[in-house]
Amino acid sequence: MQTLILQALASSLILGSLLTTGCGEFPPNVPALPAVQGDPFRAPSSIAVQPLDNGRFSCTFQLERDPTREADAFAVAGDFNGWNPGADPMTLVDGRWEATIELAEGVRYYKFVADGNRWMPDPANTDRVPDGHGGDNTILRLGSKACLDPNSARPDDGRIATAGVRHDPMDFQHLQVLPDGSIQVVLETLRNDVGRVTLVGSDGLESAMQVDWGEDGFDAWNTTLDAGRTGIEYTFILQDGNSRFRDPETYTMAPSQQDTFSTPDWAKEATWYQIMVERFRDGEPGNNPDPMRPWTGEWYAPSPWEGQDGQSFYKYFVFDRHYGGDLQGLRQQLPYLKDLGVNALYLNPVFQADTHHKYNATDFRHIDETYGAGKGDYERTASQEDLLDPSTWIWSESDLIFLDFLKEAKAQGFRVIIDGVFNHVGKAHPAFLDVQERGVESPYADWFAITSWEPFDWEGWAGFKDLPVFRKSAEHGLAAKTVRDHIFNVTRRWMDPDGDGDPSDGIDGWRLDVPNEVPFPFWVEWRELVKSINPDAYITGEIWNRAEEWLDGRTFDAVMNYQFAEPALAWIGNKDQRIPPSEVDRQLTNLRNAYPAEATFVLQNLADSHDTDRLVSKIFNPDRPYDSQNREQDDPTYVGDKPDEASYRKARLIAFLQMTYVGAPMVYYGDEVGMWGSDDPNNRKPMLWKDLEPYEDAEQNHVMDDHLQYYKQVIALRNAHSALRNGAINTVLTDDDRNLWVFIRENGEEQVLVAINASDEDAGLELVDLGEGWSPAFGEGSDNPPNVSLPAWSGRAWTRSR
Repeated sequence: MQTLILQALASSLILGSLLTTGCGEFPPNVPALPAVQGDPFRAPSSIAVQPLDNGRFSCTFQLERDPTREADAFAVAGDFNGWNPGADPMTLVDGRWEATIELAEGVRYYKFVADGNRWMPDPANTDRVPDGHGGDNTILRLGSKACLDPNSARPDDGRIATAGVRHDPMDFQHLQVLPDGSIQVVLETLRNDVGRVTLVGSDGLESAMQVDWGEDGFDAWNTTLDAGRTGIEYTFILQDGNSRFRDPETYTMAPSQQDTFSTPDWAKEATWYQIMVERFRDGEPGNNPDPMRPWTGEWYAPSPWEGQDGQSFYKYFVFDRHYGGDLQGLRQQLPYLKDLGVNALYLNPVFQADTHHKYNATDFRHIDETYGAGKGDYERTASQEDLLDPSTWIWSESDLIFLDFLKEAKAQGFRVIIDGVFNHVGKAHPAFLDVQERGVESPYADWFAITSWEPFDWEGWAGFKDLPVFRKSAEHGLAAKTVRDHIFNVTRRWMDPDGDGDPSDGIDGWRLDVPNEVPFPFWVEWRELVKSINPDAYITGEIWNRAEEWLDGRTFDAVMNYQFAEPALAWIGNKDQRIPPSEVDRQLTNLRNAYPAEATFVLQNLADSHDTDRLVSKIFNPDRPYDSQNREQDDPTYVGDKPDEASYRKARLIAFLQMTYVGAPMVYYGDEVGMWGSDDPNNRKPMLWKDLEPYEDAEQNHVMDDHLQYYKQVIALRNAHSALRNGAINTVLTDDDRNLWVFIRENGEEQVLVAINASDEDAGLELVDLGEGWSPAFGEGSDNPPNVSLPAWSGRAWTRSR
């Protein structure tokens, strides 16, 4: 057993010999930090920067015209606009391209984009970092913190780089209320520059702060205080070597004054389940498309009508398959989902379309007929309507089946959100058909990104001509007012179907497809509409990268948290390129610090999705970048066979992490029964059902009962403990040599101690200074701290009341 002496995790600590305080007074005889003014910004010659009164900066990006890089249009894309080349277009001014953007302080990354598809670093800026794709991002540093040299600090030298000491109580990253009412306080200092920090309050509070490895060369000192401290005055005592200094500023603990936002409380309690309806369950044979594959057929074997005219599996018949999944089947399996323990459903697109995935919408007004009433239902309904006049819209039989499903799902305790694909449509959309027929005379002529009227040509999403994109504008996001009005009317239709002002009969929110490709202003206005219909609605976006600009209260509540999935897989799933637990802890801590807690606690913490290879297949094919080199048809080294038992055990460990970490876990349909597969199309096989067995390939395709049972147990763990749903997190231990990570989740009611062993060896721990009263909550073994054991590739949890 290895003995680990741990720092106490209590939120308050009386320091005694360090300082003496009295109620209403701050520590005497502690010198204040001398005032040092850092540079307000560090900008290249190509960017004119002007500080603003609101603490932000007006930045005019300039690109000199050069015959070697001529283009019809240029734009600025960066981390501040979701890397969207349509968000901030540049204009020609006195022979050079310019764009003025208001930016917050910090280290900002950007590029110039020519004609929407040629990306280049700023040629006048040599401050660069690799972009991960063989090129460079250029850097703009705004604010004194961003301009400090992160290598200038020296530990224990009795000196502090005061320009690097930063705390702003109006910034959620420094002061915010967590969902359980406790208050998180953060002070930033230059990395390795300070040895100890204590928060002291006018009410006698003395709280030792823990240090996290921050970003851009800074440490983040933090503490979480019990609820009820609002209104007190406080400051910080910093110690380095034998010297102690006091922050000369006095702050008021008033997080309610922050310009933050709130997210739905139910979303903090959610355990998500993502469903591709066409592949989940066939409940009504009468609505099945023709031809249709047998549900239990061997995946790689062609049906008699497949493989004609020289087609092969990947070119292209597998992508045209239909299996008959529908809303009736989903409704029939709600008890299965209830038994699994999930309580929130995210449905891939359900609107009329001719593909299995429905991302090529024919019509946002109507549910796909193969999900509801069957062939002919859509045409009978749409033929009576005017696309631009919502007063003419009626409910198809398929629409009514969906509304009945919503009613039943809610009655059983589920929340339901659907996919909003408002960047593009399918070629069969009535507006696009009209534009094709009537050209510039069409009332929808300004809806789409038409590149040529004669001959007729248009822009397709990601180059796919089957997915014509809407025309964009920097001012309104979507250029045509009529298309904006149409989407707003569609939004109202599904959020409040009967239009009576009571949204309880509608969907509970939206997942938004490629929202970063629609300029920001559209989402700002759209959010206002959504929240006006239902303030408790949930909005999550498909943003794969860091998402600070999307989670500041103006647009989304959450994102699909691929930034959780990447380090989790790199630690538990990789072999040669495995990252240590300390790095996982660092990356996830930085991610938490980057977002408001209101967003962090409702992030969809996924491991895989319909856009990636399945979780267990990722692990079976380790050491690949997340969502890269993962298609069998493109990479012959990818092994598409059923993974081994070791891969399934690691997948269960990632599920354990999902259920115990901060945020709302999301399970991709079928992961819980052992489904595997490389990226599209093999990640979209029909769901495995016990009552449909045997499958044609019975040895490979069957419900893995032990795997399913584990998912039920670990979801039940989250459901049983409020601290796992709304509690703060404190790291207890990262042991890189033995691949151990231990943390505590806690709120005002309870504490849950979580320990993860991501190694091939059993581990024993002696956890000192955690106190007594712990009881086993999950995992193998009945021992309690301080002496505990962790089997290889396992997670354990203990709990105690506060």
